[in-house]
Amino acid sequence: MKKAIAAVILVCLLSGAKRAIAGDLSIYGFVRFDAVFDDSKMQSHQFGFWVKSEDPGAETDGNLTMYPRLTRLGARFKPVELDEVSSISGLVEIDFQNGGSESRQVLRLRQAYFNLQRGDWHFLAGQCWDVISPIFPIANNDGLMWHAGNLGDRHPQARLTYKPEGGFSLAVAAGQTGAVDRKDLDRNGILDGWDAAVPFLQARLGIEQPKFKAGAWAHWGAEETARPVGGETSFTSTAVGLDASISLTDRFMVQGEAWTGRNLTDVRGGIGQGVNTATGEEIASRGGWAQIVMMPNAQWKLYVGATMEQPDEEAIPAGGRTGNGALYAVGRYRPWKPLQVAVEYLYWKTTYKGPNDGIANRLDIHFTYNF
Repeated sequence: MKKAIAAVILVCLLSGAKRAIAGDLSIYGFVRFDAVFDDSKMQSHQFGFWVKSEDPGAETDGNLTMYPRLTRLGARFKPVELDEVSSISGLVEIDFQNGGSESRQVLRLRQAYFNLQRGDWHFLAGQCWDVISPIFPIANNDGLMWHAGNLGDRHPQARLTYKPEGGFSLAVAAGQTGAVDRKDLDRNGILDGWDAAVPFLQARLGIEQPKFKAGAWAHWGAEETARPVGGETSFTSTAVGLDASISLTDRFMVQGEAWTGRNLTDVRGGIGQGVNTATGEEIASRGGWAQIVMMPNAQWKLYVGATMEQPDEEAIPAGGRTGNGALYAVGRYRPWKPLQVAVEYLYWKTTYKGPNDGIANRLDIHFTYNF
C-alpha cells in the first residue's frame, strides 16, 4: 500500500512541477502490457537471460506470464541557460520491474542524471546507460538479450563527452563497479567492486553521419576480495567492442555489435559467469548481435536478427553455460500514433558443460500506449 501511495505522490509531484515550471519540464512514457509464452523453462520468464538445461521429455514444459512491469514514466528537464555558452538539463525515469507480486509491482529507478553543456563539452552525473554498447537488439525488452550477445546496462557514473561539429565524438566515464552484478565472491558483506576502491572506466570513440553511425569502445573495472578466492584476491573486468548502424535506404537499416572481454557479469556478459571460484580464473567471453530493420510504411516496423555469446569453455566449471543466443523476428504495428501492437518470436538455445542443452520457443505479444 505504501509503495502504491508513493507512486501516486510521485506522479502528482511531477504533474505539479510541470505546471510550476511552465514548459521547462516534459513528462513522457508509456503504458505497456506483455503476454509471454515459453515452451521451455527460462531462468526467468519475464527477465529472460538463458534457457534452463532440459532433461529428456521436458522439452515442452511451457510457461505463460502476463504483466505491465515495463510501463515507464519519465520527466525530462529541458535545458536552462546558465550563461552565454552553458546550459543544464536533466532526466528522471522509472518503471516497475523491481520485484513484488504480479498485482503489487515495485518501482525501479532506471535513470536519474543531470547534463551540463558548455560549447562542445558535456558533463553528465547520475545514473545513466553505459558508454559502451550503446545500441541493443529490439527483441526481449525485459532482458535486452543481455548474457546472450548484448553488453551494457545502467550504472551510477560521471561522464565527460566531447562532441564538436562534423559527427565525431569522444566519451569517457567513471562509474560504480558492482552496481549490476553485486558480486561478493568472498561473502564478507562488502561488494568486490566497492572493495577495490576505484571506479570502472569506459570510453567510446564515435562517428555519426546521416546514413551511418559507428563506434569503438572499451571497458575496464577492478574487484578485490578480503580473502583468496581460487587463490586470487584481485580481479579485473575488461572488454573491447564495435557498434554500427547503417541506413541503406530510408526504409532499410542494418545494426549490430561485436565484442570480446573477460569477467563481464557487471556489464551483462559471460552468460552470468565472471570468475571461476575454484581456480580464480576470470572467464573470457566473446559475442555480438546483428539485426535488419525494415520500415515498409509509417505504421509498420519489421525486424529479424540473431544474438550469440560464447565463453571460454575451458574456464567454465562443470555444469556451467558454454553458449547462449537466439534467432528472432519482430513485428511492430501502429494503427494510431499513440498505440503500438507487437509480436516477437525467439528461437533460443543455451548450451552447457555437462548437462543437456536448453531450447525454447518464446512468443511475446505486447500492447503499448505512448504518451
